Amino acid sequence: MGETNLALRILEPADVGDLFDTKSDQLQTEVIRRASQMLQPSGKLLNNGRFDANGLQEKRLVDFFVECALQSTRWMMDGGLKAGAEIMYRFRTIHRIAPSFEKAHFLYAKYLDSVLKSRISALQRRQTGQLPGLDEDDLRSRTIGADEACQRNVLRIMEHYTQTLCLNSIHVYNALPRLLSLWFDFTSIQSSIEDREVQGNLKQNQEEANVFMGNHFKKIPAQAFYTALPQLVSRIVHVDSDTASVVRGILKRVLTKFPKQAMWPLAWLRHSKALERRKVGDSIFQDAEKTLVKASNQTHYRVLMASKGLFKFFQELAKYKNSDLSTQSINVKPWKGEVDLTEFIPPVQAALSASLDSSESAFMSDPFPRQVPRMRLFSQRVSVMSSKARPKKLKAYVVAADSRLSSACASNGTDQNLPDIGEIHFLVKQEAKGDLRKDARVQELNNVINRLMANSRDSKGHTTHNRRHGLRTFAVTCLSEDTGLLEWVPNTSSLRSLVSVAYNPQANAFSSRRRGSRLVAMNDPVLRGNFEKKCQAMYFSDGNLRKAATLFEELCLRQYPPLLYWWFVQTYLDPHSWYEARIRFTLSAAAWSAVGHVIGLGDRHSENILVDALNGECVHVDFDCIFDKGLLLPRPEVVPFRLTANMVDAFGPTGVDGVFRSGLKSAMTTLRDNRDTLLSVLEPFVKDPVIDWKRYRSHQRNDATPTQERPVMEMKRSINVIDERLQGIYNLGNPNAKKIRRTDGFIDQEDDKITQMLPLSVEGQVHKMIAEATSSENLVQLYVGWMPWV
Repeated sequence: MGETNLALRILEPADVGDLFDTKSDQLQTEVIRRASQMLQPSGKLLNNGRFDANGLQEKRLVDFFVECALQSTRWMMDGGLKAGAEIMYRFRTIHRIAPSFEKAHFLYAKYLDSVLKSRISALQRRQTGQLPGLDEDDLRSRTIGADEACQRNVLRIMEHYTQTLCLNSIHVYNALPRLLSLWFDFTSIQSSIEDREVQGNLKQNQEEANVFMGNHFKKIPAQAFYTALPQLVSRIVHVDSDTASVVRGILKRVLTKFPKQAMWPLAWLRHSKALERRKVGDSIFQDAEKTLVKASNQTHYRVLMASKGLFKFFQELAKYKNSDLSTQSINVKPWKGEVDLTEFIPPVQAALSASLDSSESAFMSDPFPRQVPRMRLFSQRVSVMSSKARPKKLKAYVVAADSRLSSACASNGTDQNLPDIGEIHFLVKQEAKGDLRKDARVQELNNVINRLMANSRDSKGHTTHNRRHGLRTFAVTCLSEDTGLLEWVPNTSSLRSLVSVAYNPQANAFSSRRRGSRLVAMNDPVLRGNFEKKCQAMYFSDGNLRKAATLFEELCLRQYPPLLYWWFVQTYLDPHSWYEARIRFTLSAAAWSAVGHVIGLGDRHSENILVDALNGECVHVDFDCIFDKGLLLPRPEVVPFRLTANMVDAFGPTGVDGVFRSGLKSAMTTLRDNRDTLLSVLEPFVKDPVIDWKRYRSHQRNDATPTQERPVMEMKRSINVIDERLQGIYNLGNPNAKKIRRTDGFIDQEDDKITQMLPLSVEGQVHKMIAEATSSENLVQLYVGWMPWV
């Protein structure tokens, strides 16, 4: 507190407390005078010879003053030195001085948001016991619906988040999801109070919110809304018809502005199983087509017209079932559309990602890559994968991104003469029980995390090595609720397949320790029998977890030692490439481990973790089992992430205590430092009314009496669990501990139950995560198909 007071005294000339009532024609002069005073030699701590007030332009003096005023305001808020009206007074004065300072609008919106939450909590405490049976969200909606002060505050928050987005894109991943969530939640409130005045005030304020968004959404760059398309799409059918109408207007604007990119995330609306959504989707595309015709943009108009046929081609391929299960490939008719295939942007991550990182990008005419290779032709021979869902691997021949050449050839009908520069592959699939929209939303979250990691800095202000261990992402395009198109990640093989081809040249030629094929053989009666009938039975039948862990180490880990280290040696033949691949594998594994634990990513068996053979980078696939659903499997997945013996073996001599631990610490630091941003992105995802959260869960639980309330309750729980993990709390429970009585002398300490919910430092959290992920007592409880010994 003493340091805060000292800092405030240093910035005392930047105090804005007495400037609010200053006349407009005198305000700028007074600000410049005070800024100059701060930069005079008398300001010892600020001067140091680094500032020259006489050399600064007036605008720079004003900017300097505003930054200082905003910083002192933040210190007052963080230190609890001032609150309420005094803080709001300061923000309003800063807005008068610099109305275009987006950072001040953003911080003011966040402060008003915190004030709103505090007021709601205070009002709810007064109502304790009066409204039994209401869950947290219902109680919150009821509180806002009855209190006009809360409603007016919501409108003010929306105003300043909108101002932020109109001025700059730097806060788009924080401000836009929160703006949309506030708006959607507010206009969905139904008043439960019979007082007509209260009902009238609520209706009037909701109408004002819709009018405000309807008047201002065109001022926010369309690029910003592109980043929030899934959240917008989820609310095209809204309880408030005016809200739904504005949402459709926003989607039409984005589709008109970026038709070749936006058509892909909007594709599933045109084939939705819900008739109303399908009608809305068609109307959005048709309205965009009409607008393009009026603007004489025939190229983009024709692309949108042809898109429906292309979507149908993909969807029919996804749904195609061959009665012969041994078939490894099928022939398909070539796609023919109203335009040439080269007119379409391929649905791959690099082509569909908007670049909004720089401060000027909000006003860029096109935030997408300019040179994107185009698809020329689909191969008529389509591979059928051997997995249970039998997805198809579709190959597209690719030509260079020379629009003039492509257009000329297309118009002349000579596209077959374009020289191919490579191939793009897609996995076209139909989900029987999962939901590809979850995969798509997780990929969007991962893209946000990659931006955070790329911009993260250590305590000294230096860029960390997070740039080297970001998350490898790929595009997931939903064609309907259960069909989709996934970008194929080239040069990758599953962890299981890499271990299967690895061998230890130093081991006896006839030993089980030599070849990995024995290690990953699920039909090996000895290995499987040892694990299930000896190791697991010791715990699940006899309750002796300690003995089960000991048997697992003796019969599985020691009898079948790890071999992944040797795959790296045998694949990367020169020392430099071997070292770089090993480091990249370790750092990417650390990044995925941090993110996977935070979002509760389960089902991390050896087929769902891929490795790029070119550089050793980890790639995770299949994100249907998120938000701790792994704990509800018949054999609960009680580890925070996969950190088995073979993965640790590939990290090198230091194992988990070298690059992996430092990388995990760096990744967790980034996630925890950006807690607000992640929660603002995650909350709309978790509360998305479009995603069917029950499909996977009911299949795994064998629950005879599923209820409509359970998914809602679990969504709210998921947000709380993620929030706790971002604060350093290790809250991954073990369902087996409640069902199985231990007989090995273990005593469940009461102190452990009390203290386990205390937050840990980043170092403590990382240590706990690694200990739990590598614990033999945890690994022995996992499903045999997870292969915890691999």
